[in-house]
Amino acid sequence: MVFATKGLQMKSRALVALVCVLAVSGCAGVIAGSMVPASLGGQRPQIQPVPSPKDRLVFAIEEEGCIMTAANVDAVVARAGITREDLRVLTPELSAENRVEVSGAGAIRVLTDRCI
Repeated sequence: MVFATKGLQMKSRALVALVCVLAVSGCAGVIAGSMVPASLGGQRPQIQPVPSPKDRLVFAIEEEGCIMTAANVDAVVARAGITREDLRVLTPELSAENRVEVSGAGAIRVLTDRCI
């Protein structure tokens, strides 16, 4: 009976050791980046760059009809994910880059392929 218990303990330890080795080797592959899920076709997903606040502002104005006025400024700022202070800083920069045109009435019109 003692021999049977020791044999069972050895088999249990070997099984636990095998499971641990397999688990650690699987994690190491994920950490090292060598394993890519089959659902991605074996290719690594492309990371899209986050648009800059300027680009988000231009896009937001395009989406609001290409012109930002006092009537839609809140919608533009919300869509762009910026503050009104950001708007005050970004507008002259975009104007200097010829990406927007500021009228005397305070309207801002974007100068893009979608809006010209």
